[in-house]
Amino acid sequence: MSPLAIKNRLMPEKLHLDIGCSRLVLQNGKSATTRKLPMPLRSGIPNQEAVTGLRAALIALCTVLPARKRVLEITLSDALVRSWIVERLPGIASLTEIEALADAQMRDLYGDHNGDVSEWRIQVDATPFVLHWPALALPKALLDLLIEIAALYDWQLAKIQTRFVRGFNNWRSNPFKRSKRVVFSLDTPDGLTIAIRNAEQWLALRTHPPLDLLGADLPAMLRRECRAAGLLLEDCQIQTLPWLAVEKAA
Repeated sequence: MSPLAIKNRLMPEKLHLDIGCSRLVLQNGKSATTRKLPMPLRSGIPNQEAVTGLRAALIALCTVLPARKRVLEITLSDALVRSWIVERLPGIASLTEIEALADAQMRDLYGDHNGDVSEWRIQVDATPFVLHWPALALPKALLDLLIEIAALYDWQLAKIQTRFVRGFNNWRSNPFKRSKRVVFSLDTPDGLTIAIRNAEQWLALRTHPPLDLLGADLPAMLRRECRAAGLLLEDCQIQTLPWLAVEKAA
């Protein structure tokens, strides 16, 4: 047996879990298993019935696998996560200040009451020396459940990311070497995510309802986002991010 084969046998098996608004897909190697949720998940903080239904569906999906060490990567529908651009203020430097700024701007953007803030886990990509930072917020109830499921099966929770982030990270071109602005989009049955960035920083990041519900085509939505950012679509490169294999298998 070759050293590479020995190394592969010793490495923990990798699983990928895609969580959509109405179904789960668990991919183990080339095999993908789909399970419908008993109650669809909605944007915002999930209620207890939805969390209970998601937990039951996750356990039913994971229990059929033989017990062993595994690494779990999770992709979330963008409709279940808040995404926006944090406008940097002069003098902001520490992580505590950045998180407080992101929290305040999220509340203003989504109209939250003060009591709702603690129900979200916010992550900011605070790149130095830029004026705009992309931010994501995940309901803590959902994050706690995913941590619980990984611990239940003694799996290592490697990463949790949105479909858009996963699609962008798998995009093979290098937008950071380009001077032209790029408009990215990812269209799924759960929602349409549009983002704009130039060579230095992100300029826009937002998830809309799916195109079928918007009553508009993709070029119209891209043009609308560009206009809101003070840009013309004709001056930008357009990059449509595809669904990955795990999503197509569903």
